[in-house]
Amino acid sequence: MQRPMLPSRFQVDQSMPFTENPPERLQGNTSQRLENSSSMATAQFSLSDMFTKFCVFLVFCSCCLRLSEATNTLLPGQDLKDNKTLVSSNEEFALGFFRTGGSSSSNYYLGIWFKDDPYKVPVWVANREQPIPDSSGVLSIRSDGNLVISDRRLIQVLVNPAMLATNGSTVARLLDSGSFVLLEGESTVWESFYYPSDTFLPGMKLGFFNLGTEKARDQFLVSWQSPSVPSTGSFVLALMATMNKTQLMFHRDDVSRVIRYLDEHRFRSLLNSLLEDYDITFVSDAGEMYLTYDTSVTDRMSWFVLSPSGQIKAFTKIGKEISAVYSPICTNTSSGSSDCHIDKPALCPNANNFRLTEGSVPKPNAFNELDHLGISDCEIMCRRNCSCNAFGSYRDDGTGCQFFYGDLNFFADETGQRDAVMLVRWNINETAAHVRRKAEHWSKRLLWLVLIAPVVLLVVSAMVSISRWRNSRIAAWKNKMDTARNLGLFLIQLGSDVSEANQDSRYSKLISVRKRDHELPILSFSCVSAATGNFSAENKLGEGGFGPVYKGMLLGHEIAVKRLSRKSGQGLEEFKNEVQVILKLQHRNLVRLLGCCIERDEKILVYEYLANKSLDSFLFDPNKKPSLEWKRRVRIIEGIAQGLLYLHQYSRLRVIHRDLKTSNILLDSNMNPKISDFGMARIFGENQAQAKTARVVGTYGYMSPEYAVHGLFSVKSDVFSFGVIMLEIISGRKNTMFAHSDHSVNLLGYAWELWKFNRGVELMDPALANPSSFGEFSLCLHIALLCVQEHPKDRPSTSDVVQMLGNKCANLPSPRPPPYCSHIGYCSSQERQEGVTNDLTCSTIEAR
Repeated sequence: MQRPMLPSRFQVDQSMPFTENPPERLQGNTSQRLENSSSMATAQFSLSDMFTKFCVFLVFCSCCLRLSEATNTLLPGQDLKDNKTLVSSNEEFALGFFRTGGSSSSNYYLGIWFKDDPYKVPVWVANREQPIPDSSGVLSIRSDGNLVISDRRLIQVLVNPAMLATNGSTVARLLDSGSFVLLEGESTVWESFYYPSDTFLPGMKLGFFNLGTEKARDQFLVSWQSPSVPSTGSFVLALMATMNKTQLMFHRDDVSRVIRYLDEHRFRSLLNSLLEDYDITFVSDAGEMYLTYDTSVTDRMSWFVLSPSGQIKAFTKIGKEISAVYSPICTNTSSGSSDCHIDKPALCPNANNFRLTEGSVPKPNAFNELDHLGISDCEIMCRRNCSCNAFGSYRDDGTGCQFFYGDLNFFADETGQRDAVMLVRWNINETAAHVRRKAEHWSKRLLWLVLIAPVVLLVVSAMVSISRWRNSRIAAWKNKMDTARNLGLFLIQLGSDVSEANQDSRYSKLISVRKRDHELPILSFSCVSAATGNFSAENKLGEGGFGPVYKGMLLGHEIAVKRLSRKSGQGLEEFKNEVQVILKLQHRNLVRLLGCCIERDEKILVYEYLANKSLDSFLFDPNKKPSLEWKRRVRIIEGIAQGLLYLHQYSRLRVIHRDLKTSNILLDSNMNPKISDFGMARIFGENQAQAKTARVVGTYGYMSPEYAVHGLFSVKSDVFSFGVIMLEIISGRKNTMFAHSDHSVNLLGYAWELWKFNRGVELMDPALANPSSFGEFSLCLHIALLCVQEHPKDRPSTSDVVQMLGNKCANLPSPRPPPYCSHIGYCSSQERQEGVTNDLTCSTIEAR
């Protein structure tokens, strides 16, 4: 069966240029301008070369002018290949070769598209009926002056067969309007606007021209066959002259009959209802009769497309953005809209509708096949034959018809060979009965739903309630077991037997907790609060820079509870840091962390309780300092050094304390020192020697000068702080509140002056006054001065300090003067006069 042809008035030459703008974006080649290059030879600056330079300049200018003209013009002898494009002078349109259908198609076409459109959707196609099978296409001007498309097969397709050039002196140019023209001098031989395809651009004309002459012609739109096939499709939009009345109509080329008439006023009202910026013009005289339009807004371009399904769709371009108008002028032509209704033949009145069926198609022997027809053609032809019960397309691009003539019941039982889409005819009466049966079926379902829903709701509610009750019981049991386990871990931290917890009936279900489970117990706030008497004032041991410390009793063991103040400078980061550092450190001269509490806004640390509190409470209290005899002070100095050596060298982590001071040295019942408060500690890598921070934290008076001023810290920073502590221990004086009217303004300078003049014994704490300890005192003073040297390289390492303290006969290097008033925090006239104490941990923020 052959495809019906257009009437003679709508016969389309296969080489005639047509354009299609399908709904989906098409692939193509990237636009680029034709480029020529030129260069100028270097000229000497002599008078004889001036004329040569001027000639070269003129040649260069002419080449540039020719280059600019070549961007939108094709000259005789030039070729436009697949990777080249012509671009209109306003850079709005581009002409070149493109490919449709994605990777599944190898057909190439010559077309025009908007240059800024990344999808290169064509608005005009030259060879829509004669595609090129590969990318070898070339556009050129033949020797007789006509435009031809050729490929590697040496087959030529004439672009302008209806309007031939009379001589070979022609040029082709892409105009700013989007029209591709062939020019002989100043006259136009042919242009693409004479043969529009599916796209109606501003300035195009639909109608009749050269009336009453042998060159009479008409211009109309022809849809694509499918969204990915530019061949002439099923719909035509043209101007008709019937009984001296001008009308606009849809035309079906497969059955050669008019589908719908719209007069010029009706079409104008449709356009105006869609967009308000169209200037529509209708011209009718003796020589021509046409309809055209333009846009009244200069910064916007609007155009129309006749889609393969018969819709008229509007598009708008503002700047580089192209967008479709909200709804097409004519909605789906098969839906029966009032404006663009298509009266399709109803030869089978009881079964004249089709429904979409997805899944499988019948076996190949069950249907007829016709090539080169679109899906709209298939529907028209199937409607005309009452024996046709289904139709569909057997190509992925939407072309080719399949017709099924068997029994519908048999069709439903057929096994398909592949997944596809078919449209099946259905009977209106049968459908009405089916709808009634379906309505009755759903009515029964609704009745059952109304009856069953309350019962199901009741059951579900009961199940949810039981589930919540069960989950709450499980959560309570888990909470109790977690509490018991954490208390067991707490006892392990103290070195006690876990069975002690069983003496308390509240934890009678505590099961074994092995010592290998060295985790940090997480205690509840209520547990800690009960242990400290609700943080009563009677149990308060003191208050540091980050919050108060309380004494408590938990499972028969005394504990120290550090409750971080919400307004303190130590935030969650410092809190986590302290927990992580102390948990991995185990040494007799480091305080033990027994547990912690993180609940709501509370951050609490639980330590072992040390009965004698901090070193400064003894050292600077006139009533308590006599209990610190010389040998006990030496033991404290050695213990601090051992703890510091463990942090710097022998622990699993290399730790810099950064806040070493006498208030952070705690004493147990035997006056053994333990380093505490690791909130500011930093962990160093194995090969890391120094670090820098913009956040300087610590206590003025104990910070090394390079850390206080520049934020640089290392193990030598802790050595400096240790040296200050040594001077405070042997002198009984506090560096941060030292004031002497006749001597240096800080303890370091005072000690240096006495040592320099061999009067170091005068620094000894008067509470000692034991001549037998003068030798050890001088050694400690010497080591302390070495530790507080201004430059880190001059200070001994922690291991050197331990060796010096253990070797009474060591030959020590002479110290240099310690830092005086040149660094922040070591002296102040105000501190000297008023004796202000600044022993709180500070934090300074510097700009990065």
